[in-house]
Amino acid sequence: MPLTINTNLSSLIVQSNLKQSTSGLNQAIERMTTGFKINGAKDNAANYSISTNMSTKISAYQVAEDNASTGLDLLTTASDSLSLISDHLSRIRDLTTQAKNGTYGEESMKAINSEINARIDEIERLYSTTEFNGIKLFGGEMIEGSGSSTSSMSGFLKEVTKRDTSVMTTLASVDENTTISSGTYSISTAEELAKLATMTNNGKVWGGEFVLANDIDLSAYSTGEGWTPIGAGSREFSGKFDGNGYVIKNLYSNHINGTINTDNERIGLFGWLGSRSSVKNVGLENVNVTGVYYVGGLVGYLSGTIANCYATGKVTGDSTIGGLVGINWGATVTDSYSSINVTGKSRVGGHVGCLANGGVIKNCYALGSVIGNSDVGGLVGENFNSSGTITNSYYDKETSGLSSISILGISSAEIREKMLAAGWKGSSSGASGSTSSGTVQDILFQIGIHSNADSQIALNTSFALANLDELRNIGLADGNYLETIDNILASISAKQTEYGACQNRLESALEEINTHYENLVSSRSTLRDADVAQESSAYIRNQILQQASATLLATANQTPAIALQLL
Repeated sequence: MPLTINTNLSSLIVQSNLKQSTSGLNQAIERMTTGFKINGAKDNAANYSISTNMSTKISAYQVAEDNASTGLDLLTTASDSLSLISDHLSRIRDLTTQAKNGTYGEESMKAINSEINARIDEIERLYSTTEFNGIKLFGGEMIEGSGSSTSSMSGFLKEVTKRDTSVMTTLASVDENTTISSGTYSISTAEELAKLATMTNNGKVWGGEFVLANDIDLSAYSTGEGWTPIGAGSREFSGKFDGNGYVIKNLYSNHINGTINTDNERIGLFGWLGSRSSVKNVGLENVNVTGVYYVGGLVGYLSGTIANCYATGKVTGDSTIGGLVGINWGATVTDSYSSINVTGKSRVGGHVGCLANGGVIKNCYALGSVIGNSDVGGLVGENFNSSGTITNSYYDKETSGLSSISILGISSAEIREKMLAAGWKGSSSGASGSTSSGTVQDILFQIGIHSNADSQIALNTSFALANLDELRNIGLADGNYLETIDNILASISAKQTEYGACQNRLESALEEINTHYENLVSSRSTLRDADVAQESSAYIRNQILQQASATLLATANQTPAIALQLL
Protein backbone atom coordinates (compact mmCIF):
# COMPACT_ATOMS: atom_id res chain seq x y z
CA MET A 1 0.00 0.00 0.00
CA PRO A 2 1.61 3.33 -1.03
CA LEU A 3 2.21 6.04 1.52
CA THR A 4 -0.14 8.94 0.62
CA ILE A 5 -1.38 12.19 2.14
CA ASN A 6 -4.70 12.75 0.33
CA THR A 7 -6.12 9.29 0.88
CA ASN A 8 -5.91 7.54 4.25
CA LEU A 9 -7.22 4.11 3.43
CA SER A 10 -6.50 2.76 6.92
CA SER A 11 -8.64 5.49 8.46
CA LEU A 12 -11.50 4.72 6.09
CA ILE A 13 -11.39 1.02 6.96
CA VAL A 14 -11.42 1.79 10.69
CA GLN A 15 -14.29 4.30 10.27
CA SER A 16 -16.39 1.68 8.49
CA ASN A 17 -15.85 -0.85 11.24
CA LEU A 18 -16.53 1.81 13.87
CA LYS A 19 -19.91 2.53 12.25
CA GLN A 20 -20.79 -1.16 12.24
CA SER A 21 -19.85 -1.67 15.87
CA THR A 22 -21.70 1.52 16.87
CA SER A 23 -24.79 0.38 14.96
CA GLY A 24 -24.61 -3.05 16.57
CA LEU A 25 -24.18 -1.41 19.98
CA ASN A 26 -27.25 0.80 19.41
CA GLN A 27 -29.31 -2.19 18.26
CA ALA A 28 -28.35 -4.16 21.34
CA ILE A 29 -29.27 -1.21 23.54
CA GLU A 30 -32.66 -0.86 21.78
CA ARG A 31 -33.47 -4.55 22.13
CA MET A 32 -32.50 -4.65 25.80
CA THR A 33 -34.43 -1.48 26.65
CA THR A 34 -37.62 -2.51 24.73
CA GLY A 35 -37.38 -6.23 25.40
CA PHE A 36 -38.14 -6.91 21.72
CA LYS A 37 -35.77 -8.15 19.07
CA ILE A 38 -38.22 -6.91 16.41
CA ASN A 39 -38.96 -3.24 16.93
CA GLY A 40 -39.97 -2.40 13.39
CA ALA A 41 -40.66 -4.00 10.03
CA LYS A 42 -37.02 -3.38 8.98
CA ASP A 43 -35.81 -5.75 11.70
CA ASN A 44 -37.72 -8.74 10.24
CA ALA A 45 -40.55 -7.87 7.87
CA ALA A 46 -42.25 -11.30 7.85
CA ASN A 47 -42.06 -11.91 11.58
CA TYR A 48 -43.11 -8.31 12.29
CA SER A 49 -46.33 -8.87 10.29
CA ILE A 50 -47.00 -12.21 12.00
CA SER A 51 -46.43 -10.83 15.51
CA THR A 52 -48.66 -7.81 14.77
CA ASN A 53 -51.52 -10.14 13.79
CA MET A 54 -50.92 -12.14 16.94
CA SER A 55 -51.02 -8.97 19.05
CA THR A 56 -54.39 -8.07 17.52
CA LYS A 57 -55.81 -11.48 18.38
CA ILE A 58 -54.35 -11.39 21.88
CA SER A 59 -56.05 -8.04 22.51
CA ALA A 60 -59.33 -9.42 21.13
CA TYR A 61 -59.12 -12.45 23.42
CA GLN A 62 -58.60 -10.16 26.39
CA VAL A 63 -61.85 -8.36 25.50
CA ALA A 64 -63.62 -11.69 24.93
CA GLU A 65 -62.48 -12.78 28.39
CA ASP A 66 -63.97 -9.60 29.88
CA ASN A 67 -67.17 -10.21 27.89
CA ALA A 68 -67.56 -13.73 29.26
CA SER A 69 -66.89 -12.54 32.81
CA THR A 70 -69.45 -9.72 32.45
CA GLY A 71 -71.94 -12.21 31.02
CA LEU A 72 -71.48 -14.38 34.10
CA ASP A 73 -72.12 -11.32 36.27
CA LEU A 74 -75.34 -10.61 34.33
CA LEU A 75 -76.55 -14.19 34.74
CA THR A 76 -75.67 -14.16 38.43
CA THR A 77 -77.80 -11.02 38.85
CA ALA A 78 -80.72 -12.62 37.00
CA SER A 79 -80.39 -15.93 38.82
CA ASP A 80 -80.22 -14.32 42.27
CA SER A 81 -83.31 -12.19 41.60
CA LEU A 82 -85.14 -15.23 40.25
CA SER A 83 -84.24 -17.12 43.43
CA LEU A 84 -85.79 -14.30 45.47
CA ILE A 85 -88.99 -14.51 43.39
CA SER A 86 -89.03 -18.28 43.89
CA ASP A 87 -88.63 -17.84 47.67
CA HIS A 88 -91.58 -15.42 47.78
CA LEU A 89 -93.73 -17.85 45.75
CA SER A 90 -92.79 -20.72 48.04
CA ARG A 91 -93.95 -18.67 51.03
CA ILE A 92 -97.17 -17.75 49.18
CA ARG A 93 -97.73 -21.45 48.57
CA ASP A 94 -97.33 -22.13 52.29
CA LEU A 95 -99.83 -19.39 53.10
CA THR A 96 -102.25 -20.68 50.45
CA THR A 97 -102.10 -24.16 51.93
CA GLN A 98 -102.71 -22.62 55.35
CA ALA A 99 -105.68 -20.59 54.04
CA LYS A 100 -107.37 -23.74 52.71
CA ASN A 101 -107.76 -24.99 56.26
CA GLY A 102 -111.23 -24.16 57.56
CA THR A 103 -110.07 -22.92 60.94
CA TYR A 104 -109.45 -19.28 60.05
CA GLY A 105 -111.92 -16.45 60.48
CA GLU A 106 -112.23 -13.23 58.52
CA GLU A 107 -109.51 -11.36 60.42
CA SER A 108 -107.09 -14.27 60.09
CA MET A 109 -107.77 -14.49 56.36
CA LYS A 110 -107.21 -10.77 56.10
CA ALA A 111 -103.80 -11.15 57.76
CA ILE A 112 -102.87 -14.04 55.44
CA ASN A 113 -103.90 -12.07 52.37
CA SER A 114 -102.05 -9.02 53.59
CA GLU A 115 -98.77 -10.94 53.56
CA ILE A 116 -99.60 -12.61 50.25
CA ASN A 117 -100.36 -9.27 48.58
CA ALA A 118 -97.17 -7.74 49.98
CA ARG A 119 -95.13 -10.62 48.58
CA ILE A 120 -96.88 -10.38 45.21
CA ASP A 121 -96.07 -6.65 45.14
CA GLU A 122 -92.41 -7.49 45.81
CA ILE A 123 -92.43 -10.16 43.08
CA GLU A 124 -93.83 -7.62 40.63
CA ARG A 125 -91.20 -5.10 41.71
CA LEU A 126 -88.37 -7.59 41.22
CA TYR A 127 -89.86 -8.66 37.90
CA SER A 128 -90.03 -5.11 36.54
CA THR A 129 -86.85 -3.61 38.03
CA THR A 130 -84.22 -6.37 37.79
CA GLU A 131 -81.63 -5.07 35.34
CA PHE A 132 -77.95 -5.18 34.53
CA ASN A 133 -76.17 -2.14 33.14
CA GLY A 134 -79.46 -0.65 31.93
CA ILE A 135 -80.77 -3.94 30.44
CA LYS A 136 -84.07 -5.14 31.91
CA LEU A 137 -83.67 -8.87 32.39
CA PHE A 138 -87.22 -10.07 33.04
CA GLY A 139 -88.91 -8.07 30.32
CA GLY A 140 -91.45 -10.68 29.25
CA GLU A 141 -95.18 -10.37 29.66
CA MET A 142 -96.92 -10.90 32.99
CA ILE A 143 -100.11 -12.50 31.77
CA GLU A 144 -103.33 -11.44 33.47
CA GLY A 145 -106.35 -13.62 34.08
CA SER A 146 -107.05 -17.29 34.07
CA GLY A 147 -105.74 -18.99 31.01
CA SER A 148 -105.40 -15.77 29.05
CA SER A 149 -102.57 -15.30 26.61
CA THR A 150 -102.97 -11.56 26.57
CA SER A 151 -100.14 -9.61 25.00
CA SER A 152 -101.21 -6.18 26.15
CA MET A 153 -99.65 -2.91 25.15
CA SER A 154 -99.00 -1.22 28.46
CA GLY A 155 -99.40 2.39 29.47
CA PHE A 156 -101.96 5.08 28.87
CA LEU A 157 -102.91 5.49 25.24
CA LYS A 158 -102.21 9.21 25.51
CA GLU A 159 -99.22 10.65 27.29
CA VAL A 160 -100.06 12.23 30.65
CA THR A 161 -98.35 15.34 31.98
CA LYS A 162 -98.73 15.17 35.74
CA ARG A 163 -100.25 18.16 37.49
CA ASP A 164 -98.80 19.77 40.61
CA THR A 165 -101.12 18.72 43.42
CA SER A 166 -99.18 20.40 46.23
CA VAL A 167 -101.16 23.63 45.80
CA MET A 168 -104.53 21.84 45.92
CA THR A 169 -106.74 21.36 48.97
CA THR A 170 -106.43 17.83 50.29
CA LEU A 171 -109.70 15.95 50.55
CA ALA A 172 -108.58 14.73 53.97
CA SER A 173 -108.81 18.30 55.26
CA VAL A 174 -112.47 18.64 54.19
CA ASP A 175 -115.24 17.86 56.68
CA GLU A 176 -117.39 14.93 55.48
CA ASN A 177 -120.55 16.96 56.08
CA THR A 178 -119.41 19.72 53.73
CA THR A 179 -121.19 19.93 50.37
CA ILE A 180 -118.75 20.21 47.46
CA SER A 181 -119.95 21.92 44.30
CA SER A 182 -116.69 23.52 43.09
CA GLY A 183 -112.96 23.64 43.76
CA THR A 184 -110.05 21.26 43.14
CA TYR A 185 -109.04 18.62 45.68
CA SER A 186 -106.09 16.22 45.80
CA ILE A 187 -106.38 12.54 46.79
CA SER A 188 -103.23 10.76 47.97
CA THR A 189 -104.41 7.72 49.94
CA ALA A 190 -106.93 4.89 49.86
CA GLU A 191 -108.66 6.49 52.84
CA GLU A 192 -109.17 9.75 50.95
CA LEU A 193 -110.56 7.87 47.96
CA ALA A 194 -112.96 6.02 50.25
CA LYS A 195 -113.94 9.39 51.75
CA LEU A 196 -114.86 10.60 48.25
CA ALA A 197 -117.12 7.55 47.93
CA THR A 198 -118.73 8.20 51.32
CA MET A 199 -119.35 11.91 50.61
CA THR A 200 -120.73 11.14 47.14
CA ASN A 201 -123.05 8.43 48.41
CA ASN A 202 -124.24 10.76 51.18
CA GLY A 203 -125.20 13.38 48.60
CA LYS A 204 -122.36 15.80 49.45
CA VAL A 205 -120.60 15.93 46.05
CA TRP A 206 -122.33 17.86 43.26
CA GLY A 207 -119.31 19.21 41.42
CA GLY A 208 -115.64 19.99 41.92
CA GLU A 209 -112.55 18.24 40.59
CA PHE A 210 -110.61 15.47 42.31
CA VAL A 211 -107.01 14.78 41.30
CA LEU A 212 -104.84 11.81 42.29
CA ALA A 213 -101.46 12.71 43.77
CA ASN A 214 -100.10 9.15 44.11
CA ASP A 215 -100.65 5.56 43.08
CA ILE A 216 -103.23 4.02 45.43
CA ASP A 217 -103.47 0.45 46.72
CA LEU A 218 -106.98 -0.65 47.75
CA SER A 219 -105.89 -3.96 49.30
CA ALA A 220 -107.24 -2.79 52.65
CA TYR A 221 -110.74 -3.01 51.14
CA SER A 222 -110.55 -6.68 50.15
CA THR A 223 -112.77 -8.41 52.70
CA GLY A 224 -116.50 -8.93 52.75
CA GLU A 225 -118.16 -6.86 50.03
CA GLY A 226 -114.93 -4.93 49.61
CA TRP A 227 -114.97 -1.54 47.91
CA THR A 228 -118.11 0.56 47.97
CA PRO A 229 -118.40 2.29 44.57
CA ILE A 230 -118.18 6.06 44.21
CA GLY A 231 -121.78 6.80 43.25
CA ALA A 232 -123.51 3.76 44.73
CA GLY A 233 -127.17 2.91 44.53
CA SER A 234 -129.28 5.89 43.45
CA ARG A 235 -126.48 8.45 43.97
CA GLU A 236 -124.45 9.62 41.01
CA PHE A 237 -121.00 11.16 40.94
CA SER A 238 -121.30 14.56 39.27
CA GLY A 239 -117.76 15.87 39.58
CA LYS A 240 -114.57 15.54 37.58
CA PHE A 241 -111.96 12.91 38.38
CA ASP A 242 -108.40 13.20 37.04
CA GLY A 243 -106.18 10.18 37.68
CA ASN A 244 -103.22 12.39 36.77
CA GLY A 245 -101.40 9.42 35.22
CA TYR A 246 -101.46 7.38 38.44
CA VAL A 247 -102.68 3.83 39.04
CA ILE A 248 -105.24 2.39 41.46
CA LYS A 249 -104.37 -1.22 42.34
CA ASN A 250 -106.20 -4.20 43.82
CA LEU A 251 -109.80 -3.00 43.58
CA TYR A 252 -111.98 -5.72 45.11
CA SER A 253 -115.75 -5.26 45.04
CA ASN A 254 -118.10 -8.19 45.61
CA HIS A 255 -121.82 -7.32 45.59
CA ILE A 256 -123.83 -10.38 44.60
CA ASN A 257 -126.37 -10.90 47.39
CA GLY A 258 -130.08 -10.95 46.69
CA THR A 259 -131.99 -10.00 43.57
CA ILE A 260 -131.23 -6.96 41.45
CA ASN A 261 -131.34 -3.89 43.68
CA THR A 262 -129.32 -0.81 44.45
CA ASP A 263 -126.86 -2.84 46.51
CA ASN A 264 -125.66 -5.09 43.70
CA GLU A 265 -126.08 -3.01 40.56
CA ARG A 266 -123.85 -0.21 39.24
CA ILE A 267 -120.66 -1.79 40.52
CA GLY A 268 -117.08 -0.71 39.77
CA LEU A 269 -114.62 1.85 41.07
CA PHE A 270 -117.45 4.25 40.18
CA GLY A 271 -121.00 2.99 40.39
CA TRP A 272 -122.80 5.76 38.49
CA LEU A 273 -121.12 8.55 36.59
CA GLY A 274 -123.71 11.25 35.88
CA SER A 275 -124.03 13.24 32.68
CA ARG A 276 -121.96 16.14 34.11
CA SER A 277 -119.15 13.89 35.28
CA SER A 278 -115.84 12.98 33.65
CA VAL A 279 -113.01 10.56 34.43
CA LYS A 280 -109.63 10.70 32.73
CA ASN A 281 -106.00 9.58 33.00
CA VAL A 282 -106.49 6.79 35.53
CA GLY A 283 -105.30 3.18 35.34
CA LEU A 284 -106.82 0.29 37.28
CA GLU A 285 -104.69 -2.79 37.85
CA ASN A 286 -105.77 -6.17 39.19
CA VAL A 287 -109.46 -5.36 39.56
CA ASN A 288 -111.70 -8.12 40.88
CA VAL A 289 -115.25 -6.82 40.56
CA THR A 290 -118.42 -8.85 41.00
CA GLY A 291 -122.03 -7.66 40.83
CA VAL A 292 -125.37 -8.52 39.28
CA TYR A 293 -126.33 -5.70 36.92
CA TYR A 294 -124.36 -2.84 35.32
CA VAL A 295 -120.91 -4.03 36.31
CA GLY A 296 -117.59 -2.71 34.97
CA GLY A 297 -114.00 -2.47 36.09
CA LEU A 298 -114.01 1.34 36.06
CA VAL A 299 -117.71 2.21 36.12
CA GLY A 300 -120.98 0.32 36.20
CA TYR A 301 -123.35 2.94 34.73
CA LEU A 302 -121.85 5.68 32.55
CA SER A 303 -123.62 8.85 31.42
CA GLY A 304 -120.56 11.14 31.51
CA THR A 305 -117.23 10.87 29.69
CA ILE A 306 -114.16 8.65 30.04
CA ALA A 307 -110.84 9.47 28.41
CA ASN A 308 -107.40 7.88 28.52
CA CYS A 309 -108.16 5.18 31.09
CA TYR A 310 -107.48 1.45 31.31
CA ALA A 311 -108.26 -1.54 33.52
CA THR A 312 -106.78 -5.01 33.99
CA GLY A 313 -108.05 -8.00 35.96
CA LYS A 314 -111.48 -9.71 35.95
CA VAL A 315 -115.14 -8.68 36.09
CA THR A 316 -118.05 -11.02 36.82
CA GLY A 317 -121.81 -10.46 36.87
CA ASP A 318 -125.20 -11.35 35.49
CA SER A 319 -126.32 -8.81 32.89
CA THR A 320 -124.76 -5.75 31.26
CA ILE A 321 -121.19 -6.62 32.22
CA GLY A 322 -118.15 -4.94 30.64
CA GLY A 323 -114.42 -4.94 31.17
CA LEU A 324 -114.26 -1.16 31.56
CA VAL A 325 -117.93 -0.06 31.55
CA GLY A 326 -121.14 -1.93 32.31
CA ILE A 327 -123.45 0.30 30.26
CA ASN A 328 -122.60 3.35 28.16
CA TRP A 329 -125.83 5.36 28.20
CA GLY A 330 -125.38 8.20 25.74
CA ALA A 331 -121.81 8.73 27.00
CA THR A 332 -118.41 8.94 25.32
CA VAL A 333 -115.41 6.67 25.94
CA THR A 334 -112.20 7.60 24.14
CA ASP A 335 -108.55 6.52 24.12
CA SER A 336 -109.14 3.74 26.64
CA TYR A 337 -108.66 -0.01 26.84
CA SER A 338 -109.43 -3.01 29.02
CA SER A 339 -107.37 -6.14 29.55
CA ILE A 340 -110.07 -7.97 31.47
CA ASN A 341 -111.49 -11.48 31.67
CA VAL A 342 -115.25 -10.85 31.63
CA THR A 343 -117.87 -13.40 32.66
CA GLY A 344 -121.65 -12.93 32.64
CA LYS A 345 -124.94 -14.19 31.24
CA SER A 346 -126.23 -11.50 28.90
CA ARG A 347 -124.93 -8.23 27.44
CA VAL A 348 -121.34 -9.20 28.11
CA GLY A 349 -118.55 -7.24 26.42
CA GLY A 350 -114.78 -7.14 26.71
CA HIS A 351 -114.89 -3.33 26.88
CA VAL A 352 -118.54 -2.28 27.32
CA GLY A 353 -121.46 -4.52 28.19
CA CYS A 354 -124.13 -2.45 26.49
CA LEU A 355 -123.88 0.61 24.20
CA ALA A 356 -127.17 2.53 24.22
CA ASN A 357 -128.88 5.89 23.67
CA GLY A 358 -126.30 7.15 21.18
CA GLY A 359 -123.23 6.25 23.19
CA VAL A 360 -119.79 6.63 21.57
CA ILE A 361 -116.67 4.46 21.71
CA LYS A 362 -113.65 5.90 19.92
CA ASN A 363 -110.03 4.81 19.72
CA CYS A 364 -110.43 1.95 22.22
CA TYR A 365 -109.60 -1.74 22.38
CA ALA A 366 -110.24 -4.79 24.54
CA LEU A 367 -108.14 -7.84 25.40
CA GLY A 368 -109.01 -10.92 27.42
CA SER A 369 -111.58 -13.68 27.45
CA VAL A 370 -115.31 -12.92 27.25
CA ILE A 371 -117.82 -15.55 28.39
CA GLY A 372 -121.63 -15.29 28.32
CA ASN A 373 -124.87 -16.81 27.06
CA SER A 374 -126.43 -14.07 24.94
CA ASP A 375 -125.43 -10.73 23.45
CA VAL A 376 -121.73 -11.43 23.89
CA GLY A 377 -119.01 -9.46 22.12
CA GLY A 378 -115.25 -9.04 22.26
CA LEU A 379 -115.61 -5.25 22.40
CA VAL A 380 -119.35 -4.59 23.05
CA GLY A 381 -121.92 -7.11 24.22
CA GLU A 382 -124.91 -5.30 22.71
CA ASN A 383 -125.25 -2.15 20.63
CA PHE A 384 -128.86 -1.50 21.67
CA ASN A 385 -131.04 -0.70 18.61
CA SER A 386 -127.74 0.03 16.81
CA SER A 387 -127.86 3.48 18.38
CA GLY A 388 -124.22 3.60 19.44
CA THR A 389 -121.21 4.69 17.41
CA ILE A 390 -117.95 2.72 17.37
CA THR A 391 -114.91 4.32 15.71
CA ASN A 392 -111.36 2.97 15.42
CA SER A 393 -111.99 0.44 18.19
CA TYR A 394 -111.17 -3.25 18.24
CA TYR A 395 -110.94 -6.39 20.32
CA ASP A 396 -108.35 -9.16 20.24
CA LYS A 397 -109.95 -12.15 18.54
CA GLU A 398 -107.07 -14.37 19.70
CA THR A 399 -107.89 -13.95 23.40
CA SER A 400 -111.63 -13.26 23.39
CA GLY A 401 -112.52 -16.43 21.51
CA LEU A 402 -115.19 -14.44 19.65
CA SER A 403 -113.62 -14.08 16.23
CA SER A 404 -116.92 -14.78 14.45
CA ILE A 405 -118.99 -12.18 16.30
CA SER A 406 -117.81 -8.97 14.70
CA ILE A 407 -115.51 -7.62 12.03
CA LEU A 408 -113.88 -5.62 14.82
CA GLY A 409 -111.94 -8.70 15.92
CA ILE A 410 -108.27 -8.55 14.89
CA SER A 411 -104.96 -9.71 16.34
CA SER A 412 -103.22 -7.91 19.18
CA ALA A 413 -100.35 -7.01 16.83
CA GLU A 414 -102.82 -5.35 14.45
CA ILE A 415 -104.41 -3.52 17.38
CA ARG A 416 -101.01 -2.14 18.33
CA GLU A 417 -100.40 -0.89 14.80
CA LYS A 418 -103.80 0.79 14.65
CA MET A 419 -103.42 2.41 18.07
CA LEU A 420 -100.00 3.78 17.12
CA ALA A 421 -101.48 5.13 13.90
CA ALA A 422 -104.20 6.83 15.95
CA GLY A 423 -101.62 8.70 18.01
CA TRP A 424 -100.82 6.34 20.88
CA LYS A 425 -97.54 7.45 22.46
CA GLY A 426 -96.77 4.04 23.91
CA SER A 427 -95.98 5.36 27.38
CA SER A 428 -94.28 2.85 29.68
CA SER A 429 -96.17 3.92 32.80
CA GLY A 430 -98.99 1.48 32.46
CA ALA A 431 -100.55 -1.79 33.27
CA SER A 432 -98.90 -4.10 35.69
CA GLY A 433 -97.75 -7.27 34.11
CA SER A 434 -96.86 -5.98 30.67
CA THR A 435 -94.12 -4.04 28.98
CA SER A 436 -94.00 -1.18 26.53
CA SER A 437 -91.57 -2.86 24.21
CA GLY A 438 -92.78 -6.46 24.30
CA THR A 439 -90.57 -9.46 24.95
CA VAL A 440 -86.87 -8.84 25.40
CA GLN A 441 -84.77 -10.03 22.51
CA ASP A 442 -81.92 -12.52 22.88
CA ILE A 443 -78.83 -11.21 24.64
CA LEU A 444 -75.69 -12.07 22.66
CA PHE A 445 -72.53 -12.80 24.63
CA GLN A 446 -69.53 -12.19 22.36
CA ILE A 447 -67.12 -14.80 23.75
CA GLY A 448 -64.87 -15.21 20.68
CA ILE A 449 -62.82 -13.02 18.36
CA HIS A 450 -64.82 -13.69 15.20
CA SER A 451 -68.21 -12.47 13.96
CA ASN A 452 -69.74 -15.88 13.32
CA ALA A 453 -72.11 -17.83 15.54
CA ASP A 454 -69.25 -19.92 16.95
CA SER A 455 -68.02 -16.83 18.80
CA GLN A 456 -71.41 -15.99 20.34
CA ILE A 457 -73.80 -17.41 22.91
CA ALA A 458 -77.43 -16.25 22.80
CA LEU A 459 -79.87 -16.28 25.74
CA ASN A 460 -83.32 -14.81 26.21
CA THR A 461 -83.49 -13.84 29.89
CA SER A 462 -87.16 -12.84 29.81
CA PHE A 463 -90.06 -14.97 31.00
CA ALA A 464 -93.77 -14.59 31.71
CA LEU A 465 -95.43 -14.68 35.12
CA ALA A 466 -98.80 -16.10 34.15
CA ASN A 467 -101.84 -15.40 36.34
CA LEU A 468 -99.83 -13.94 39.23
CA ASP A 469 -102.55 -11.46 40.20
CA GLU A 470 -105.05 -14.29 40.59
CA LEU A 471 -103.21 -15.17 43.80
CA ARG A 472 -104.46 -12.04 45.54
CA ASN A 473 -107.37 -12.32 47.96
CA ILE A 474 -106.88 -16.04 48.45
CA GLY A 475 -109.76 -17.51 50.39
CA LEU A 476 -112.17 -14.75 49.39
CA ALA A 477 -113.11 -16.40 46.12
CA ASP A 478 -112.88 -19.85 44.62
CA GLY A 479 -109.77 -20.67 42.66
CA ASN A 480 -107.22 -23.38 42.08
CA TYR A 481 -104.44 -21.31 43.62
CA LEU A 482 -101.99 -24.12 44.36
CA GLU A 483 -101.99 -25.22 40.73
CA THR A 484 -101.38 -21.64 39.62
CA ILE A 485 -98.45 -21.29 42.02
CA ASP A 486 -96.98 -24.62 40.93
CA ASN A 487 -97.20 -23.57 37.27
CA ILE A 488 -95.39 -20.32 38.00
CA LEU A 489 -92.73 -22.12 40.03
CA ALA A 490 -92.26 -24.61 37.18
CA SER A 491 -91.69 -21.79 34.67
CA ILE A 492 -89.19 -20.15 37.04
CA SER A 493 -87.38 -23.46 37.53
CA ALA A 494 -87.14 -23.92 33.77
CA LYS A 495 -85.69 -20.43 33.39
CA GLN A 496 -83.17 -21.09 36.18
CA THR A 497 -82.10 -24.20 34.27
CA GLU A 498 -81.51 -22.07 31.18
CA TYR A 499 -79.46 -19.62 33.21
CA GLY A 500 -77.39 -22.41 34.74
CA ALA A 501 -76.70 -24.05 31.36
CA CYS A 502 -75.62 -20.70 29.92
CA GLN A 503 -73.36 -20.06 32.94
CA ASN A 504 -71.67 -23.40 32.31
CA ARG A 505 -71.10 -22.49 28.68
CA LEU A 506 -69.62 -19.12 29.62
CA GLU A 507 -67.26 -20.74 32.11
CA SER A 508 -66.20 -23.24 29.43
CA ALA A 509 -65.64 -20.36 27.03
CA LEU A 510 -63.44 -18.65 29.61
CA GLU A 511 -61.22 -21.72 29.82
CA GLU A 512 -60.96 -21.88 26.02
CA ILE A 513 -60.14 -18.19 25.82
CA ASN A 514 -57.35 -18.60 28.39
CA THR A 515 -55.86 -21.51 26.39
CA HIS A 516 -55.85 -19.54 23.13
CA TYR A 517 -54.51 -16.48 24.90
CA GLU A 518 -51.58 -18.30 26.54
CA ASN A 519 -50.59 -20.09 23.34
CA LEU A 520 -50.67 -16.89 21.28
CA VAL A 521 -48.65 -14.99 23.87
CA SER A 522 -46.05 -17.79 23.89
CA SER A 523 -45.84 -17.82 20.08
CA ARG A 524 -45.49 -14.06 19.89
CA SER A 525 -42.77 -14.18 22.53
CA THR A 526 -40.80 -16.68 20.44
CA LEU A 527 -41.03 -14.42 17.40
CA ARG A 528 -40.51 -11.03 18.92
CA ASP A 529 -39.09 -11.07 22.45
CA ALA A 530 -35.36 -10.37 22.83
CA ASP A 531 -32.98 -12.85 24.49
CA VAL A 532 -31.43 -10.54 27.08
CA ALA A 533 -28.38 -12.80 27.60
CA GLN A 534 -27.70 -12.84 23.86
CA GLU A 535 -28.25 -9.13 23.48
CA SER A 536 -26.05 -8.28 26.47
CA SER A 537 -23.22 -10.34 24.93
CA ALA A 538 -23.73 -8.49 21.63
CA TYR A 539 -23.71 -5.23 23.53
CA ILE A 540 -20.35 -6.00 25.22
CA ARG A 541 -18.84 -7.30 21.98
CA ASN A 542 -19.84 -4.21 20.02
CA GLN A 543 -18.73 -1.98 22.88
CA ILE A 544 -15.23 -3.56 22.78
CA LEU A 545 -15.11 -3.29 18.98
CA GLN A 546 -16.18 0.34 19.23
CA GLN A 547 -13.40 1.11 21.72
CA ALA A 548 -10.82 -0.77 19.60
CA SER A 549 -11.93 1.06 16.47
CA ALA A 550 -11.66 4.39 18.25
CA THR A 551 -8.09 3.59 19.38
CA LEU A 552 -7.00 2.37 15.93
CA LEU A 553 -8.65 5.35 14.24
CA ALA A 554 -6.38 7.63 16.19
CA THR A 555 -3.39 5.63 14.99
CA ALA A 556 -4.61 5.57 11.39
CA ASN A 557 -5.08 9.31 11.41
CA GLN A 558 -1.36 9.72 12.21
CA THR A 559 -0.22 7.79 9.10
CA PRO A 560 -0.12 10.88 6.74
CA ALA A 561 2.22 12.55 9.21
CA ILE A 562 4.86 9.87 8.50
CA ALA A 563 5.01 11.09 4.92
CA LEU A 564 6.08 14.52 6.12
CA GLN A 565 9.18 13.02 7.75
CA LEU A 566 10.44 12.13 4.27
CA LEU A 567 10.52 15.79 3.21
